Amino acid sequence: MNASAPKLVLHYAPIACSMVPWICLTEAGAAFETVRVDLKAGQQMSAEFLRLNPKHRVPVLVIDGEPLTENVAILQWLDRRFPQAALMPTEPMAYTRATSLLAWFASGIHPALTPNALPQRFCDLPDSADSVRRCAQKLLVEYLAIAEQRLAGRDWFFDARTCVDIYFYWCLRRMQQFGIDLAPYAACSAHFARVQARPAVQSLLAFEAETLRAFAH
Repeated sequence: MNASAPKLVLHYAPIACSMVPWICLTEAGAAFETVRVDLKAGQQMSAEFLRLNPKHRVPVLVIDGEPLTENVAILQWLDRRFPQAALMPTEPMAYTRATSLLAWFASGIHPALTPNALPQRFCDLPDSADSVRRCAQKLLVEYLAIAEQRLAGRDWFFDARTCVDIYFYWCLRRMQQFGIDLAPYAACSAHFARVQARPAVQSLLAFEAETLRAFAH
């Protein structure tokens, strides 16, 4: 890390979508610190964390003391700061389409994942949790079919690996954790395996396991 490089601190929680910038930072060869946030313990509601992000969400990437939130913004900043990592396509229309996909993951797929883990956020009627999850999973299956068409015959969403692939990997991982079977979606399944095999992802999975063990004690 040279003298002009910013100090980067990523506030990260295991399993959450903060794994996406963690992987991208690693893919870029960036020097960064990780602050592990225990969501189950409510650390995201602490006064210290709320000063960084009053939305009480991860990820937060602190850049020379200035917090940046939301994956779409973080990933675009990383692409500009580390262009050699090719985290986004360089051709203008491809870049715009990549941004469109990132926005879909963040504003479409991600909100359909959350009800599976926290159905009470979406309906507080008695015995409604199963219905909330069922409705959310209908959306996820619809989104999987769209992604399957987009990935058919391709290794990546674009000509090479980008942060779009890494974000979608997280989406697929969460879907499987909620019991959605990827077997009917051959292209999505192959994409998931392809991304998971990358060294940066394997490093993240080891770090996640270590973090979960630390939180359990």
